[in-house]
Amino acid sequence: MDLPYRVLAPGEAPPSDTVAPPRRPRWSDTLAYIVDPDQFCRQNLARHGPIFQTGVFGGTTVFVGDPAAIQMAFNGDGIYTEIGLPPTTMAMFGEYSLFQRPDLHRQRKAALRPGFTGTLLSTYVPHMHRVIAHHLQTWSAAAPLALVPAVEKISFDVLAPLLLGIPFDQGDLALQGLPIASKAELKRLYKTFFDGFYGLVKWRSLLTAFGRGYKARETLINFMRAVIQRRKANPEPEPEPTDFLGMMLAEQQAEPDGVFSNNLIENQCLLQLWASHYEVTGLAASWLYQMGQYPAIVERLRIEQAQVMGNNPFDEVTPATLKQMPYLEATIKETLRVLPPSSTATRRLTQSVILDGVHYQKGWSLIAEPRIAHAMAAHFTNPDQFDPDRFLPDRDEGRPNEFIPFGGGVHACLGAQLAMTLMKILALHLLNRFDWQGLGTATFVQFPLKQIKNDYQIQLMSRSTER
Repeated sequence: MDLPYRVLAPGEAPPSDTVAPPRRPRWSDTLAYIVDPDQFCRQNLARHGPIFQTGVFGGTTVFVGDPAAIQMAFNGDGIYTEIGLPPTTMAMFGEYSLFQRPDLHRQRKAALRPGFTGTLLSTYVPHMHRVIAHHLQTWSAAAPLALVPAVEKISFDVLAPLLLGIPFDQGDLALQGLPIASKAELKRLYKTFFDGFYGLVKWRSLLTAFGRGYKARETLINFMRAVIQRRKANPEPEPEPTDFLGMMLAEQQAEPDGVFSNNLIENQCLLQLWASHYEVTGLAASWLYQMGQYPAIVERLRIEQAQVMGNNPFDEVTPATLKQMPYLEATIKETLRVLPPSSTATRRLTQSVILDGVHYQKGWSLIAEPRIAHAMAAHFTNPDQFDPDRFLPDRDEGRPNEFIPFGGGVHACLGAQLAMTLMKILALHLLNRFDWQGLGTATFVQFPLKQIKNDYQIQLMSRSTER
């Protein structure tokens, strides 16, 4: 492979003219990053540039926001990097996640991809329309709306049936006979599971966030196992798959000794609902917050929507229709640029690497950080300004390894198309039914995912033109 960087052989000394990344790791870095990742990244970017050393999560962790260094971090699997997530996070992901050695990762990801793209993604769209329309009928302009809880309900009720095949339009009856008897309990366990991912101590005690999260994980895996067993016990042969679990079960039946073992299916049901639900909720709430500040952008979106849709009903919108709305996509991308939910790659160097005269030492960790990459004036004009036009063809900002909300390389987010499609359909319905404005400035939960706090409210105004 022709690499734009040099990988040192074991025991090989770096050239005499190489330098280490600036800044020295500090004992307080982990706490500073967890408390406010935005401030941590912005301050160090201003002082040291887009590449700098830290002590985040122990050892030496180099934050990278420069495109060449990001590409180096993304593309080293099996050559000079390995997964570098904290032990607590790896334990929560589990043995059958995608975060495994590169050969297993590629194999599993290729097998899972049809569940989030192409034909199956198109079959998800009518369900998205139906659930979104139902929920928005309950949104009222009579009183302020707590933004994140309202969006979270839509996200869960859209995604749980698509990923698990559970018909939550039947309410808790859909869970009858399963180890978790209510949707509220299922969501509570997911929250406990999520909170355990970045526990600082890998101690399976209920006194620790990790211990509580791991216990919730075990309960959720048992639940997923029961869901799968119930699905397999159905005497009626299933038609073509219409959900993610159905796709995996069909592949397992077609090739019993293939990639889709029972353990893999259980783990993917657990993780894909977790990841999709939290990511989509955060993105949708952030987009609504941004649009509430820019009525001129909202008006441009409505003009684009009218040009593409005419008087056609929303339930005729397909992924192909959505591709004809570049400005809508640009507003979503700009939301992801200014409010990226999290870092996107943590790798540990298994060999030393030289890139642009900088020596990255074996054993160090690398974090590709959107909060740095997305703030660089070298790649984004006036980066502190919310400007969706930067993602239109005339501007062509946000090139690979400069815009990284969904990661990159072999570990790019598997559900990115699903998230974007759901966000676009939600946006169409919202633009048609409501005007809205935020009530004050939002405050954010910063770690491990950036998300508006639950108490933030918006004021809705109904539109007379709704369909």
